Amino acid sequence: MSRSSPPPSARRAPRDAAGAAPEAVKRPASRLGPLDPRAPYLLPLVTLLVTRAWLARAMPTANEDAYITFRYAANWAAGLGPVFNVGEHVLGFTSPLWTALVALGVTLGQDPVGWARSFAVLADVVLILAMASLLERHASRAAAWMFSMLWAGYPFFAAVAVSGLETGVVVSLLAVAAWCIDRKSPVAGVALGALALSRPEGLVMALVLMPWASRRDRIVGGGLALAGIAALAIYFGSPVPQSMLAKASLYGTPGPWAGRHWWEWMLPMPLSAAAASSEGANLRVLSVLLCAGFVGGVLPLWRARGTVLAGVATALVAVWLGYSTLGVAYFYWYLALPLAGAVLVAAVGLGHVSRGPLIPVAAVLSAAGLWLFAGNLYVGRAGIESQVFLTMSGLIEKQSHAGESILLEPIGMIGWRNRSLRVLDEMGLVSPALAERRREGPGWYADVVTTQRPDWLLSRRGVLVKNVPFAGAGTPFRSFEERDRVLADYRVAAAQDTLIGDQAWVIYHRANANP
Repeated sequence: MSRSSPPPSARRAPRDAAGAAPEAVKRPASRLGPLDPRAPYLLPLVTLLVTRAWLARAMPTANEDAYITFRYAANWAAGLGPVFNVGEHVLGFTSPLWTALVALGVTLGQDPVGWARSFAVLADVVLILAMASLLERHASRAAAWMFSMLWAGYPFFAAVAVSGLETGVVVSLLAVAAWCIDRKSPVAGVALGALALSRPEGLVMALVLMPWASRRDRIVGGGLALAGIAALAIYFGSPVPQSMLAKASLYGTPGPWAGRHWWEWMLPMPLSAAAASSEGANLRVLSVLLCAGFVGGVLPLWRARGTVLAGVATALVAVWLGYSTLGVAYFYWYLALPLAGAVLVAAVGLGHVSRGPLIPVAAVLSAAGLWLFAGNLYVGRAGIESQVFLTMSGLIEKQSHAGESILLEPIGMIGWRNRSLRVLDEMGLVSPALAERRREGPGWYADVVTTQRPDWLLSRRGVLVKNVPFAGAGTPFRSFEERDRVLADYRVAAAQDTLIGDQAWVIYHRANANP
């Protein structure tokens, strides 16, 4: 042996394409498995349960939009079909799978808020187990630790889990489908089909992931997806969610710059003094590390493109690029998919752009530190929604009668607590004709009130008093004279303090309606 050659024991083990040691030289798995405190499972799972439990206790109600799905699910469980208004077959929810799961809970006598939260937390547990396993196998243990701790400890992901909405569950389904494909599980095709039916974005991600699946899994997953899509088309007349069409047409798709709320938080330099969203402002704390890690993770994932981990990253980033390119309207729970993609790629990359644990630990501590104020962001939002909407829905519940109709926005909690009322939705999520009329131009509110003669009107002061649309296209009235004429048959039943301004709520009741 040459004196200049290091002994075999001192030579570095060869690395695979993703930067991890190959199977032959990897550290043997601990007999404790997920219970081993050195593995990226036990501490993240404990953190996950603590954060979700704290937020669930601090937020007694679900997100406003979750109650739209709850009303669909309750009607379905009651044998009326998956409808918002009885007899009206409108696909106003975006997740057939999530609606069916909530309907199952209601059928079993469960409160939909608690049921949805329990299922979402369970999905988070499964997500960490599956994704950490994939990262350990195809990237590194450090990457698995990084992703698991950020998903478990970052306030945003905890808020999504207790929101009653499904986007966190969609990420979990992606991880489960990928894990099953990786392990050649016989249920991989079923997982792919479930992912495809979870949301429109889930369908996109399932299609992106299919090349990594076996032929059998592609056939099973594709067959389940096509069967579900066909069932939606038969029942609703179209498999495309009306809620998605209404938001796209009324909010528009103005492009990347207007949609910078989806990507500005990844840049290590701020584009403006104020971020485009509250979540974006919080993510500025992590932007330097996220950006460096993301850039550093692209090449290792490209080298490991034959692994299903690369497929997961590609699927999440594809959705992120779609949101950013179109400038999709911002709703905070949508961020779960883009942010999951950013965190996943950054977790892989941080091991390549840094030496030692200090930088990954700093990232985790930065995320944990956001609980000092970011947690209150979601608690505050929920508190305002709960206080305002519970008060208004209770007032309408006491004064309204079964079979009456109400024109309003938003339709979630009020529609849930007043399920005997027919809802006319200002945004058209469950009222396609109304969304179509709004696209035609000014006077849409006047025309809807004149033709539909709703018994109740609930809207913001700016809409009814100042003739200013709250969101979306179309001025409510053609003129103030038209507004006065249309509202002449209505009387104010309740109103918030006008000091709140144009966002104050006003409730009108038709004068000749049932006393």
